[in-house]
Amino acid sequence: MSTLNIQDLTIAKPSRTYLNDERANKSKSILIKDINFTINAGEITTIIGPNGAGKSTLLKAIMGDWPHTGKIVMPKIADEPKLRARQLAMLPQFSLLNFPYRVHEVVALARIPHDTGHQHDNKIIDEALNLMDISLLKNRLYTELSGGEKQRVQLARTFAQIWEASLSSRSGQSSDSEQPILDDRILLLDEPTTALDLGHRNDLMKAIKSFAQQGVATLMVLHDINLAARFSDRLLALRQGEQVAFGSVTEVITVDNMQRLFNTDIRLIKDPENNAPIIIND
Repeated sequence: MSTLNIQDLTIAKPSRTYLNDERANKSKSILIKDINFTINAGEITTIIGPNGAGKSTLLKAIMGDWPHTGKIVMPKIADEPKLRARQLAMLPQFSLLNFPYRVHEVVALARIPHDTGHQHDNKIIDEALNLMDISLLKNRLYTELSGGEKQRVQLARTFAQIWEASLSSRSGQSSDSEQPILDDRILLLDEPTTALDLGHRNDLMKAIKSFAQQGVATLMVLHDINLAARFSDRLLALRQGEQVAFGSVTEVITVDNMQRLFNTDIRLIKDPENNAPIIIND
C-alpha cells in the first residue's frame, strides 16, 4: 500500500501589498501547481530542480506548514500530533539552534514524543550518534561544532525520531500487545548533504538507503543530480513550481529533461558499476 500520495497539490502565497488594498490582496502567487506523485514504503524519492523550483515548499506542505489545495494522503499516519511525530520526521534546510546543549541532548529532543523509557531512548540516541559518526562528539556543546558536525547532529536527531515502528501508547492499563503499532513511517530530508565532506556524504546516503529498506517512505531534496541518480528509486523533477517529470531514474534523467530543468548543455554517461546515469555539464 502506498504510504504517501500527493494529488493535484497547489500552493498559493498572498502577494505583499498594502493592507487597505482589497483588490491587490486577492492576488495570489502560485508556488506549487498541480503536483501528483506517490511514494511507497521502502522507497527513496528525490526532488530535483533548479533554485526556486518549489522543492522545499513541497516538503513544508507535506509537513502541514503551508495551506494548500489538492490532497496529501497518508493512509496510516496518525492525526494526533504526538503520535504523528512518532511516524513523520523532517530535516529542514536550515536548522537553527543557538542554545548550548550537549550533542546527545540535541538528539534526545527527538525522543520527546515517545513513551519508550529512558534506557531505551538512550540506546536509540547512541545508535543514531554512531550512524552519523559523531559518538565522540556526544558531550560536546552543539554551538561549538563546525557546520558539517552540526548537520550530522541534526540528521541523527531526525533519524532518532522515527528510529523504529512505535506502539501508539505505552501507558495505561492495557498490555503492549493490545496497542496498535504505528508501522508506517515517513522521512523528509531537505538538502541532507549540506556542509558534509565527501566521505560523510557518501556514508549518509548509504544510511538513508538502509533506513528506507526498513520500510520507511523517504522523500528528500538534493541538488546533486548524480548523487540522486545513484541512491534514489524514483525522481520528481520540478521547475518554477510545476512538475516536469516523475518516474524511475532513467525515465527522469534524460538530456531533454535536464536541459529543460537547468537550461544548460549536458551529456549523459553510465556508471560502470550500477548503470545509473551520470551528468556531465559541458
